Amino acid sequence: MVALTRSRWHLMTGAIVIAYLLADGAIILNHRFITEARWLMVHTFTLGAVTNALFIWTEHFTAAILRIRSAGRRDEAILLGILNAGILTTAAGFLSGISPLTLTGVVLLSGAVAGHAWRLWRAMKRALPARFTITVQVYLFSAVLLIPGLMCGFGLASGVDGRWHIALLGAHVSLNVLGWVGLPIVATLLTLWPTILRAQLPPGAERAARRYTPFLCAMPVVAAAGALALPAGEGVMAAGILGFTVFAVLTLYPLTKTTWRMAGGSFPAMSVAAGALWLAASITAFGIMVWVDGPGTLSRLGVLVIPLLGGGIAQVLMGSLGYLLPVMVGGGPKALRVRIARVDTWATFRIVLINLSLALYLLFDASLIMVVTSLAAFIGALLNAVMIIRGIRPVSREAQDNAPPPMITEEGTVRPVRAKAGGFLAAGLVTLLVGGAVLADPQGAGLGGKTTEQVSATGETTAITVTIEGMRFIPDLVEVPVGNQLDITVVNDGDQNHDLVLETGQKLDRLAPGESAVLNAGIIGSDVEGWCSIAGHRQMGMVFHIRALGGPDAASEEDDDGVGEETHDHGTAGPAPDFDLAGQMDPSRLFDPVLEPLPDNGPTTHEVTLKVSEMEVEAAPGLTQRLWMFGDTAPGPVLHGRVGDTFVVTLINDGTMGHSIDFHAGALAPDEPMRTIEPGEELTYTFTAERSGVWMYHCSTAPMSLHIANGMYGAVVIEPENLPEVDRSYILIQGESYYGPDGEIADAQKVAEGRYDSVHFNGYPNQYVHYPLTAKVGERVRFWVIDTGPNVPLSFHIVGGQFDTVFKEGAYQLKPDNELSGGSQALGLLPAEGGFVELTFPEAGHYVAVNHIMSEAERGAKAIIDVSD
Repeated sequence: MVALTRSRWHLMTGAIVIAYLLADGAIILNHRFITEARWLMVHTFTLGAVTNALFIWTEHFTAAILRIRSAGRRDEAILLGILNAGILTTAAGFLSGISPLTLTGVVLLSGAVAGHAWRLWRAMKRALPARFTITVQVYLFSAVLLIPGLMCGFGLASGVDGRWHIALLGAHVSLNVLGWVGLPIVATLLTLWPTILRAQLPPGAERAARRYTPFLCAMPVVAAAGALALPAGEGVMAAGILGFTVFAVLTLYPLTKTTWRMAGGSFPAMSVAAGALWLAASITAFGIMVWVDGPGTLSRLGVLVIPLLGGGIAQVLMGSLGYLLPVMVGGGPKALRVRIARVDTWATFRIVLINLSLALYLLFDASLIMVVTSLAAFIGALLNAVMIIRGIRPVSREAQDNAPPPMITEEGTVRPVRAKAGGFLAAGLVTLLVGGAVLADPQGAGLGGKTTEQVSATGETTAITVTIEGMRFIPDLVEVPVGNQLDITVVNDGDQNHDLVLETGQKLDRLAPGESAVLNAGIIGSDVEGWCSIAGHRQMGMVFHIRALGGPDAASEEDDDGVGEETHDHGTAGPAPDFDLAGQMDPSRLFDPVLEPLPDNGPTTHEVTLKVSEMEVEAAPGLTQRLWMFGDTAPGPVLHGRVGDTFVVTLINDGTMGHSIDFHAGALAPDEPMRTIEPGEELTYTFTAERSGVWMYHCSTAPMSLHIANGMYGAVVIEPENLPEVDRSYILIQGESYYGPDGEIADAQKVAEGRYDSVHFNGYPNQYVHYPLTAKVGERVRFWVIDTGPNVPLSFHIVGGQFDTVFKEGAYQLKPDNELSGGSQALGLLPAEGGFVELTFPEAGHYVAVNHIMSEAERGAKAIIDVSD
């Protein structure tokens, strides 16, 4: 049996941390396809990588500081096993929605944390007095704080809402982030930072630690208490968060006397320093947000995830591992120098790449810039993991012979490690990427807009407040004297995200409901137009006008009576799309029209997950469009059941903007289940089908017409009681398309004006001309038909056929063998109406189902039925 040496132990436990980091990277890359991706991204990193690292290294530093031997690897390994079993069980319970499983995971986690705290306490009891025992005391206190933090997390996972959701979230963040993570980072840096720099402990460091760490430890408790008392406790919570930053700075201030030049260019030093700065800035920003905005801040914590976790905790963690793992693996002085050199490979390049990318990501709201900067930061983080793994690999004898010189010279001084040119290379690369994104989307980056007339500044400022209500800016016209600076405070009182873009290039980031911000419009020299840039919002009337009083446009605005006449330009349609209705379709776009029979059982519950996706697909032969879809199809999946069935639908927004869903098959108050949810959010929509029919479902986020026209619609078939069996059953969902330029979304201007390009069954014009439906002579065939619009009516007719059964909007209009021997030639439907028809085909041949508003059939609302003997 191989002995478990110190190096082997740290290789094994380090692998756990790195495995969680790599898993988190995989989740980030594939988040659009993963349920609860945001929760997984955050907790795989914090609960997985960070918590394991804290268990491992606080145990190590406790033994080192107290100068005792470890209490035994076996017990520590058992605790790590329980910890990771708890992590995986908690994640499984949360993702499955099984509350007892989540509770089991939290109990396992709490047990592991309690065991870890017990080991720390026993170590202090059996050790002689030592410098920086205060560090171990901080470790112990942070572990104690994690247990109630975990309980708060379980309360959140259990679905509490209202005031208690906000309160528990605030306490959870305060105890876990400030207490469990923040406290050990500060305590460890007291001794780790000088070690990384190969410097002596600065005078006064121990005294500062003893003086300020008790106050530091109290701050997470203060913040959590304030959170639990929200909204009245917002001041207390803010004081606790800001106080944490203040006492952390006071505790670590003596360390600033160590010289940065001693380790310039060293990856561990630069990464830890950058992470500490991001942490201080993020926690301070969090405290200010709570102080200014109160409980509403906790609903917008997403804005702090990137700087706090990615910029702060991740860089401190990677920098620490980059130093500690090579040291623990050992192998002799020369091997260690080789390992450290491996970790430092491209160090400046990696640090600049990550931090510059993060900064630009936070500064810009343009989607292309956010994509390229997040990709650049991810590449930098991946390189960090690769270099750390290289740093712990075996070192050959040849490599040791060529090892770099020692950091400590023969004279006892620290040899400076000078920064390489990699920082300039990284800065150039990020600048090139961002520049390309700006050129591709100048308006999104706030560039390339109209330039106002150059005028002399008056030195005065006009300040106005604009409120967003529904799809309007109120007021939507303001008058500003020429030469004045204009500051616009925008308050979003709507129920979804909005922004404000001015044609002069200034842009306000998207505001969530309840948020507000100030946009500096600059010096006003001429009339300026603004709008909300979210798809379709401008066409729905979200246009804002700045009128320059006394400017060059004033004369042209006056009519014969000298009264200004307001004009609103809502934009023009893009270039005409190029498509060929007679062309060949992509077979992958074929929507299966067959409606399978239901199993013969009583009322049942249908559990359905619908993910909102935004994909570029072929919308007509020769034309691609970026459709918004439910479940990766347009129309969305057909739901099928009977009267009395219950549908539990989980809607997950994996798109880039707000979406919602409205089921006509259910009767219930729309306030909650039909609300708009933002990217990364989800909701559960439960309804019981009490009436039969073929019902529409669709996105109800404004502008509703654009969301429907761009693919967000589908059908729910609820069969009436005692519905006779038929030989074949098909469903045809009519919709119409308003194509935008190739690769873009539907043209919102066309939608508003009703200028559609094609009409189709099941999302693609003429698809069943290319791939006909089939039937046999004498078979009874049922066609479920619904018109989802948004605007075009349907007169459903089958050329050569006669309907002997017609069911429309919940009632039979015609049944076979009626006393008048009556038949029907068409089923007339307005948008959002549906029904079914039945017929038998008298002889073999090719029958054509059409919208008998014939111009619509010629636009693609056509299907061939191939009937054989």
